[in-house]
Amino acid sequence: MLEKFGLTSTEEKIYFSIVTLGSSPASEIIKKTQLHRTTVYDVLDRLISKGLVSYITKNKIKSYSITNPSKFLDMASAELTNAEEKQKVAKKIIEDIKLIKQENKATSLAQIFVGEEGKRAIMDDIINTGSDFLIFGSEGKFEEGDKLYTQQWAERRRKKKIKAKIIATRGSEAPYWELNQIKFVPKENQSPTSTFVYGNKVAMFIQEDPISIILIESEKITKSYRNYFNLLWKIAKT
Repeated sequence: MLEKFGLTSTEEKIYFSIVTLGSSPASEIIKKTQLHRTTVYDVLDRLISKGLVSYITKNKIKSYSITNPSKFLDMASAELTNAEEKQKVAKKIIEDIKLIKQENKATSLAQIFVGEEGKRAIMDDIINTGSDFLIFGSEGKFEEGDKLYTQQWAERRRKKKIKAKIIATRGSEAPYWELNQIKFVPKENQSPTSTFVYGNKVAMFIQEDPISIILIESEKITKSYRNYFNLLWKIAKT
């Protein structure tokens, strides 16, 4: 249990030997633990520095004993305070990064993601963005790959009530999920890519092995893709 408080197995062993023995000289602790003399003295010094062990000197011999066990509550409280401070710093970092990105908004940002990990990064980004999204060129291949992740992603999306409009080619296995609205276009309009439009981003999924995704972050480009989608949506059939 003490490993949760940053103690090594050796420190834990020596600490509990003192608990069992009570106030004891190092010689008794060495005998109890069967550890090397140097190791025991080193560990005792570390436990003293952590405030878990103290000693008194009697007739020039140090006797070691544990301090009040409530020290562990103090350590836990300190960790909680540290975690809260880290959260504050993390939020400030996020705000600063967003500010920098807004200042650089004039330029388009393009990134390439590859493989299942890249696919998950985009799908997670859709959830984190939290806005409804558009898909066209869908061939129903999204569920291929990691089905467990797909199910978890769908559940996260359901909880956030993120809706999707999808234009698929006729005859494809369209994703008839909750919150999806689907229309179809003729098979001759089939596209080699599935394009996702969300927030101010466009993600183009190239169905190769491994899968490749081109992500473009640009308000101007996203707007043009939304306009194109709306045009297709008007002529697509249910």
